[in-house]
Amino acid sequence: MPQADFRAAVEAYRQALNAFFTGDGRPVLEHFSRRDDVTLANPLGPPRVGRAEVEKAVEAVAANFADGSVRFDDLSSYATEDLGYVFYLERAEVRFAGGDELVPSTLRVTMIFRREEATWKVAHRHADPITAAQPISTIIDT
Repeated sequence: MPQADFRAAVEAYRQALNAFFTGDGRPVLEHFSRRDDVTLANPLGPPRVGRAEVEKAVEAVAANFADGSVRFDDLSSYATEDLGYVFYLERAEVRFAGGDELVPSTLRVTMIFRREEATWKVAHRHADPITAAQPISTIIDT
């Protein structure tokens, strides 16, 4: 039964991304933990730790979007009674605020969910644009 509950929580988060890509981060934030140890690593900024920092980052990134849609290529997932993860490619077509065209965007995403009371919450999300092999030089600080 934990796997069915978990998959429903993942799907609910994914549905919330529809609002995110129209500029509204609030539905996504409803799925994040309110605990002090919640973390976010998005491709537009440094890692964020704590609910207040995660909220600021999600709202700032969502403000960049005016429209869009997203689909998911699932790579791996697993859940126990209280902890689960998903690893997937998030393939979006987005229109940036002030822009006219939909443009493609693909992120490699890892999310960790945990059960908090009777529901699953996002404890950690990491997303980056690395979806193809990169030369070793890309890890050098400049």
